[in-house]
Amino acid sequence: MNRRFVTALVVGVLVLLAGCTVPAADVDDGPQPLDDDELGYVDGYWYNDSLDIDTSDGLSEDELDAVTKRAMARIEHERGLNFERTVPVEVISREEFQQSDTASGEYGAFDEQLWRSTFVVGDDSSVGEEFDALYGASVQGYYTSADDGRVVLVADDPDAVEVDRGTLVHELTHALQDQHFGISRDTTTRDERLGWLGLLEGEANYMMDIYEERCEAEWECIDSATSGGGGGQQSFNEGLFLTIFHPYSDGPQFVHELREREGWEGVNDAYEEYPASTAQVIDPDRYPDDPGEDVDIDDRSDGSWERLGEDEPRVETVGEAGLFAALWYNGVIDQQHIAAASGEYARYNYAHPITNGWNGDSLVVYENDDEYAHVFESEWSGADDAEEFAAAYEELLTANAAESVDERTYQVSEDEPFAGAYRVVQDGATVTVVHAPTVEELGEVHAVEEPVPASMSATVPGDSAVTATAVS
Repeated sequence: MNRRFVTALVVGVLVLLAGCTVPAADVDDGPQPLDDDELGYVDGYWYNDSLDIDTSDGLSEDELDAVTKRAMARIEHERGLNFERTVPVEVISREEFQQSDTASGEYGAFDEQLWRSTFVVGDDSSVGEEFDALYGASVQGYYTSADDGRVVLVADDPDAVEVDRGTLVHELTHALQDQHFGISRDTTTRDERLGWLGLLEGEANYMMDIYEERCEAEWECIDSATSGGGGGQQSFNEGLFLTIFHPYSDGPQFVHELREREGWEGVNDAYEEYPASTAQVIDPDRYPDDPGEDVDIDDRSDGSWERLGEDEPRVETVGEAGLFAALWYNGVIDQQHIAAASGEYARYNYAHPITNGWNGDSLVVYENDDEYAHVFESEWSGADDAEEFAAAYEELLTANAAESVDERTYQVSEDEPFAGAYRVVQDGATVTVVHAPTVEELGEVHAVEEPVPASMSATVPGDSAVTATAVS
């Protein structure tokens, strides 16, 4: 894996958990209603006030309160929305954060197969371990809607609070979003959730950018002083990171273009009809009418394999951003590609000819005792786009030690992280990938739908221009 971009990627990790909805500890000074409707004025602080604060020894409680309320006033001034309540700021230690539920998650067999399908997490690790490595040492803060909404800052030394300006602005923007629109949506797939986060996190990062522009041009701002707890050269999975960082990268550009088209009212309206796929965030021209197609995968398994799910079979969508990250991480897409940001407010470039033609996908997972398999089917704008992706997926397989069994079947040996058999079939604008433990089991998981022989075509009586073809 080419690691030239590790340093740049680390910078983005710092606010990855921004916007999480998690429990927060009770504090004495809970949120208080704000009665003043004057935009740019919050609890005694105007957006253009000067603050006489020395950050060299950290911030006192009063100084943190002043910095927070002036930042709220400035966000109001730029966004054109009033905060309805004060936003308490709580400081916890990094150790406390790492031991909390916020820094971890629960991942099952389906999640393992989901990330395996994109060759991001294999048998040499687990999804939980990779997320823990990504989050635990890097997060500087997050917003929680518990207790009516508060910002939690993660500090290496809670007794000497050192606030990163961007982190504070980002999290306060989430508080404003929560007060006006709510920050939770019932999404059904990972790609839909990333699309929603493209709006939610995109606006928060966009506000960070606007805030910095004002600091450089007209506002008096206090230099950020951070302890650097997440800025080291720690090791983490760049493919995992690039996938979940997409809302923070392309979301700000999406929000900017929506604002340019329809003003802040257009952004407000987007909370009622948010982008439903990463494709819409990558290409704002696809929003709101073209999120991609729903892809249904026929169940062609035999009786020994059963689709995985609790109450009903679970279906996931990898999405355009997920496929781009997989191909980039495995070297199919040139590593330098992400460096050319796709817009003024974008961090990286997720648009690429191989994945731009994405028009929908689905992933289902099968279980047979203690063995797992999956079927991934994707739709593309046309046969040429599908052919290009199929070729890229085969290159992805080759990059992970796959050996060709026949023109569409591959085998990865048992001692490799992505061991097993893979079949890649393109049919027009559709590409179907099947993974099973062995080549023999590929057909048991998802039988191939063979083309109908010409001899099975029959002319419809009475109409020589119409042909009826048997379908298997």
